[in-house]
Amino acid sequence: MFESLQKKWKVTPKQMGLILCTFATTGTLTAYISRSITEWLQLDPVNDRELRLALRLLVLVFGYQVIILIVSFFFGQFKFFWNYEKKILRRMRLMGPAQAKLAIFASGKGSNAEKIIQYFENHKNIHVKLIVCNKPGAGVLEIAAKYKIPTLMLEKQGFLESKKYLEEIENQHITHIVLAGFLWKIPENLIQAYPERIINIHPALLPKFGGKGMYGDRVHQSVMEAGEKQTGITIHMVDEAYDHGKTIFQTAVPIDGNDTPASLAEKIHALEHQHFPIQIEKWIQQH
Repeated sequence: MFESLQKKWKVTPKQMGLILCTFATTGTLTAYISRSITEWLQLDPVNDRELRLALRLLVLVFGYQVIILIVSFFFGQFKFFWNYEKKILRRMRLMGPAQAKLAIFASGKGSNAEKIIQYFENHKNIHVKLIVCNKPGAGVLEIAAKYKIPTLMLEKQGFLESKKYLEEIENQHITHIVLAGFLWKIPENLIQAYPERIINIHPALLPKFGGKGMYGDRVHQSVMEAGEKQTGITIHMVDEAYDHGKTIFQTAVPIDGNDTPASLAEKIHALEHQHFPIQIEKWIQQH
């Protein structure tokens, strides 16, 4: 159980121990304070039973949140527990939603990236903060310059085999990653750093026509050759395998007798531009 929590919270074994100590100390201290208050007020255990219970519940519900922050400071875990408290306050609607900072990974022209940028340009809580590209001269870099968004260029070996770029992405305080026509496989260290916070769009109805090498016109050509009656898009979580993660959204369009791979590409682009930004927004609100 502790190992799964450690992975979920992205903490070291040492930090996990300090977090558990913070919880334990806070629980003990909260119980001591609530008992001391009832004794100081000289509440009778029998006649004032309901009042004693109400006071202890008040201390538990409200005082606990303050106490845990104070205790966490002495254990060096204030940042972790302040983030923990903010999540609770947001669930209680006592604090506004967190600010989401997107990194868009793209390898080509960047038409999807531009639609995403435009959709969130004046958004209250979601902002595109970084464009990540692996292809010098790609059109998406011009789009980034147009909207004055910082860019990060990737070198393949460093991206796949080290944490160099992960550190650069984290230094930008990125909270979510969107793959919009990015052709490289995402390394495990990035997936682990952003669990359920990386999504991809695929130009077919997965699980059909997915996997390594299936992108762009190759997908549309394969769909035509297979005699499919419809095609579409799939938006899905990213895991260690190509086009394999949990499906978030799918929608389809019919294939006409006069369709070609090029005309299918146009249909798919229209679906992507219509649905991808909206589904990104919904996904972020849930993660």
